[in-house]
Amino acid sequence: MIDENLILSGINDKKEKAWANLYDYYYAALCVYVNRILKESDHAEDIVQEVFIAIWKSTKTFTSMRELTNYLYRACYNNTLIFVRNNKIHDSILSALGAESESMADDVYAITVREEVIRQLYVHIEALPPEQRKVILMSIEGYSWEEIAEKLNISVNTVKTHKSRGFKNLRSKLQDSIYLFLI
Repeated sequence: MIDENLILSGINDKKEKAWANLYDYYYAALCVYVNRILKESDHAEDIVQEVFIAIWKSTKTFTSMRELTNYLYRACYNNTLIFVRNNKIHDSILSALGAESESMADDVYAITVREEVIRQLYVHIEALPPEQRKVILMSIEGYSWEEIAEKLNISVNTVKTHKSRGFKNLRSKLQDSIYLFLI
């Protein structure tokens, strides 16, 4: 688990280690988010990287991780729309945005919330004890109790215990997440 206040002060002070942690913490989720808007374009990574560079170059400071998170997603959304407009690609996306702007805004917001919840889930999974983390990740990948037990060389009952404790731990960590209330 990262210390959000330490990261936030490092971001505001332009400390490279804090920026590296921020990049690791958000990059993949932001790329998925942008890619969903672009409909499988190869430009998602470039757009996300440009957002990080623009924030680095700016004098903007953030008072909370929530503000920073909202800023990152909004900047990625805006830069993606600018990219689509400037490159005149996917005219169907532009016409759909014009025709369904309110519906699309709700869809984009729902995608944003879902991506943030998934990102938070994986952050909390990484903070689990090692055996619980292994069992939870293998469960997410679709392995059965028996397959997990065989791969980890433990009993099925131990797998069930680790999985139960892991999910209980994750539920307690995620129950206070503001994003879960928005779904």
